[in-house]
Amino acid sequence: MRLTQFAAVAAVGSLTLAACGGGSPSDNNQSQTGGGDTTSGGGETTSEAPKEASAGMVPDAKGPAKEVEGAKKGGTLKILSAAAPATFDPSAQFYQDVNAIMNLTTRRLTQYRTNADGTSELVPDLATDLGTESKDGKTWTFTLKDDLKYEDGSPITAEDVAYGIKRSFAQEELPGGPTYQNEYFKDGDKYKGPFQDGEDFAGVTVKDEKTIEIHLKQKWPTFPYFAAFTQMSPIPKDKDTKEKYGDHPLATGPYKFKEYQKGARLVLEKNDQWTADSDPARHQYPDTIEFTFSGDYDAFGQQIAASNGPDATSLMYDGVPGGVAQQFQGELKDRLASNSSPCVSYVSMDTRKIPLEVRKAVAAAWPYDQIRKAAGETELDFDPATSYMSTSVPGFKPEPSENLPGQGQGDPEKAKQMLKDAGKEGFELSYYYSVDNPVAQKTNTARKQALEKAGFTVKDQGVPRAEMRELIAKTDADTNMMMGPAGWCYDWPQGDAVYPAIFLGSSQLSGHSVGFLKEAGLDKEMNRIKALPAEKQGAEWSKFDKKVRDEFLPAIPTDASKANAIFGTKVHNVNIDPNLGMPDLAGVWVDGE
Repeated sequence: MRLTQFAAVAAVGSLTLAACGGGSPSDNNQSQTGGGDTTSGGGETTSEAPKEASAGMVPDAKGPAKEVEGAKKGGTLKILSAAAPATFDPSAQFYQDVNAIMNLTTRRLTQYRTNADGTSELVPDLATDLGTESKDGKTWTFTLKDDLKYEDGSPITAEDVAYGIKRSFAQEELPGGPTYQNEYFKDGDKYKGPFQDGEDFAGVTVKDEKTIEIHLKQKWPTFPYFAAFTQMSPIPKDKDTKEKYGDHPLATGPYKFKEYQKGARLVLEKNDQWTADSDPARHQYPDTIEFTFSGDYDAFGQQIAASNGPDATSLMYDGVPGGVAQQFQGELKDRLASNSSPCVSYVSMDTRKIPLEVRKAVAAAWPYDQIRKAAGETELDFDPATSYMSTSVPGFKPEPSENLPGQGQGDPEKAKQMLKDAGKEGFELSYYYSVDNPVAQKTNTARKQALEKAGFTVKDQGVPRAEMRELIAKTDADTNMMMGPAGWCYDWPQGDAVYPAIFLGSSQLSGHSVGFLKEAGLDKEMNRIKALPAEKQGAEWSKFDKKVRDEFLPAIPTDASKANAIFGTKVHNVNIDPNLGMPDLAGVWVDGE
């Protein structure tokens, strides 16, 4: 799924997309993480094998959401993050952290509801239910609830939802969002959005003020999950400021933008036009929620551990810095929330620019342990990854590849010999990293030293953290590594939420393409598997994953991440959604400051 809070290892310099895709505290990105049992005060962290995911559907869920026992209204929740979101445009975002933040401001057709026992379920949001599927499976119908309003008091209409959906196809003007809709919606592969092609689009029909139909070119049984994306949220056409819309998206949720400084700060305040009675999942507890971005990962961890003054009402969802990990596993364990994660991180290699034999040499040399040590990673952050999809997906049990162990210090002599045998001695590897992020600087040193020892020439390009996500999304950059996502977080617990988004390259390449791999045979195989009953897909995705690793190697799997959040003594009800890998911020409350 979206990208977001990856544990420090994603310091590799890219990002991780999640249910949308995420990045890392060591860079400008983030992604999901997960661990043990999530409770309102903390949780238990273990190194057990990840549990299979679940996200049951509750189509008849009604508002208001059940009140949290003991919850108080008022105060300010402060959220500290080393990452720096690039945009809050509902059409263009695809990061876990941004998705979690926008869950406070932006309602969609459907949404996730997080439970105190560490599970989550899909429930209606703007829609009255989870949609009605036609007999042929190619049309989904949604009806909006009554009396829904934007922050300015104007009504939310089906026309607005339709416009928001159409706007998500304007990927040239608003790059960075998911592309599932291009593949599934009728004429989705042709339509370029309302700015270029107008609003005549076969994929969406408005039946009346409250009813919208989605038309597909193929069955999509898991579509209600996609309806929880911000790309399925309403945007009034007459208030669309295009590239500037992300600076203040018109709120439909319990909070609205009050102040925003890109890459540094966001302040949310209560939206008095939101009604709890129509919302079965969200609350409106703090008066204000303040986000600080691009900060020092390790320093934030120390602040929250100390919990002095304003830090007592602070929360950090980037993970657990190594310097305080022992404390949060011991005396501060009641202020740690953990759960399983849908994310796997990896190191992408541009298959257009780096020959397969060289990619294999990079894998042989990869310094997993050195990078983790430099980033301060602990067992709270990860398990070694050996596949491109999380093993928490039901039925997915991948067979490891011999030369992709997910751990170890690499074999520089073996890699050097592989380069010699391929006639590629001194091959240049080039990538971006966040020059203003201390953790990224440390991990880059470890990475560069190991690769140079293995006989590569390394061109490391330091750039400001606030520019990272935009730079690595380019398909024509002057680099050949660590472009696109630094991993992927499934958008729902099925393979069709992972592989088509990152490997469907024969028809189009995007900033989400892993390794910019273009193989028509892989596209055909993915389409075959997607057509199978859900319960039979897991085993087939297991085979597919190994085929991609062994025959093409567009990326090196590194971390199966765990989702953790740490918080001050006055922060309560921190629950991590296992399918989003982020805290449910709409349920958090704070004691008076």
